[in-house]
Amino acid sequence: MAVSSHAKRQQPLTGRALWLSFAAATTGTFMVNVDSSVVNVALPVMQHQFVLPIGTLQWVVTAYLLTITGVLPVMGQIADRLGRREVFIVGTATFIAGSLLCALSPNFQWLVTARVFQGLGGAIIMANVMAIIALIFAPDQRGKALGLIGSVVAAGTLAGPPLGGVLTAAFGWQSIFWINIPFGLWGLWGSYRYLPRFPRDESLRRQKFDWPGALAFAFTTSLLQFGLANLHNWYGLLFMVLAAIALGLFIMVESHGDHPLVPLGLFKVKPFSMNMIAGIFYWILMMFPAFLLPFFLRDELHLSVGVIGVSLFPQALTMIIVSPWGGTLADKYGVLLPARLGLAIFAVVNLGLALIPGHAPLWWVWALLAGQGIAAGLFSSPNSAAILNSVQKRDTGLASSLMATERNLGRAIGVGLATETLSLIWVLIGIGPSPSHTNPHYSTWFLLGFHGVFWVAIIFSFLAFVTTVNPDTSPHPRMPGRGGSR
Repeated sequence: MAVSSHAKRQQPLTGRALWLSFAAATTGTFMVNVDSSVVNVALPVMQHQFVLPIGTLQWVVTAYLLTITGVLPVMGQIADRLGRREVFIVGTATFIAGSLLCALSPNFQWLVTARVFQGLGGAIIMANVMAIIALIFAPDQRGKALGLIGSVVAAGTLAGPPLGGVLTAAFGWQSIFWINIPFGLWGLWGSYRYLPRFPRDESLRRQKFDWPGALAFAFTTSLLQFGLANLHNWYGLLFMVLAAIALGLFIMVESHGDHPLVPLGLFKVKPFSMNMIAGIFYWILMMFPAFLLPFFLRDELHLSVGVIGVSLFPQALTMIIVSPWGGTLADKYGVLLPARLGLAIFAVVNLGLALIPGHAPLWWVWALLAGQGIAAGLFSSPNSAAILNSVQKRDTGLASSLMATERNLGRAIGVGLATETLSLIWVLIGIGPSPSHTNPHYSTWFLLGFHGVFWVAIIFSFLAFVTTVNPDTSPHPRMPGRGGSR
């Protein structure tokens, strides 16, 4: 997760070697974040080919995000023990192999399994890239470098929908995975060629790895997702109860371990934990339209997949424009003003989506997406600042790693909640949880469920609003089980 004290002895790189190493390391980051959003646009095409309901199809997205969430906390510690460069290269190779398996998938089951494999590689990349960048840059350049990584993450996430639309329209949905191969091979070769061999932390290799904590965390996230995906059935509640039990075991294990996977002392800092929760709500809000709008644009506005991808771009454009202003407002007035203003705009956008009629003009969708981009731009930077400013400087690496886990967990929960809300509404009106999209009445049923999802989204806007708080400037507890800064 954070960089170990032993690994900090790595001498910073300079000149051409520095930027080639940066390019090699961040290529994987770009691919991983593209793949978190590129698939959404292709889902209607996959649905037509595989003839599946939305509730089943969502596993193409959640299998990837859930794997990243469950494995991410583990991979930083494994890299500390086995070598950060070596583990990063293995992660890049795994991601390439997963992308190849996705592109070659002959059926839905193969595709979901391949997405798990791809997510494993993505988790290894995400867990190590921040630490690698911190090691190869001089201390006085690290802030700039980490800011550039933030730009790469944003660029990958925002480029996904238009890229997915164009590729799927021109070459089929398989092309959204084929495109990873050349970029991945460059990242693999560049990492092998340019990344230095970082010193390993031998003291960590002698420590007992927190396997019980790792397994409890993976079980918690998996059971939670299965529960959310089956709330319309009796066993959905059973999964939720089991998830609560697994979470209790995780907290117990981490509270008593000498070297916990996730030092829970950090969550005793109220502004940190509250703003982390607000961040999860934010990513849930982001995923509701990201997952469902492609189906709305196909089933209600009857747009082609290429037009759908391009039609989602207003959100990316306005977010890029507004994000710097969100940070500036946070610096000048504190985090509450821009963050809560953004969440208020989210509520208005969700109201617009909850009321949008079938066959609405496309400009209505564009206006709402632009509003969502403005809301996201106002919220995201202040939320990150509030989290990082709530902890001591030595814990910022750990906090950054937890934010990456929060981001992917929120995305996975958002997709699961969106599809399950649709299913619950369909059950309530008597058509069952998974009506066929080939039914002549499906468009009417989908619009009814779509509206219901965004009434629920307004509730999450409110929850994020009340959990967004100012960062605390008082002394924070020292993390147990940690020998200083890592």
